[in-house]
Amino acid sequence: MARVVLNWDPFDLTDPGPCIDVIVMNSPEVIAGWRALGLECPEPIRMNALLDTGASVTVISKTFANYCKLFQTNEGSEITAIGATHRCGEHAGAISFPGTNLRPFDPTRIVSVDFPKERHYAILIGRDILRNWVISFNGRCKQVTITN
Repeated sequence: MARVVLNWDPFDLTDPGPCIDVIVMNSPEVIAGWRALGLECPEPIRMNALLDTGASVTVISKTFANYCKLFQTNEGSEITAIGATHRCGEHAGAISFPGTNLRPFDPTRIVSVDFPKERHYAILIGRDILRNWVISFNGRCKQVTITN
């Protein structure tokens, strides 16, 4: 059983919320197919992700979705996120949590939207992933604990 403890001070206005490092990339099968065709795939990078119980799905900034060359499965749907309705792309990707024993999600649906301004995070981890974990918040210790 994996257990991860994140620090979060909800009373600190500069603290963006409970965040975790993630790596978002295409599934290994997609990468292998592209490489077989001679196409380049960017190296995965670590990004900061916000655990967002208000988001029904996992959302990535379009800037980062384009950088990661996430395989797009649909274009033109709408979602309400980050306080507004957005046109979004839908992608099939893989999300892992480096430095933890949390189970990766591969494949998983990820939607991309233009974030209104660059934030402290590039991804919102929505309830589609959060529902797989037990998450608790200890206000006195200012910690969020994830168990899967």
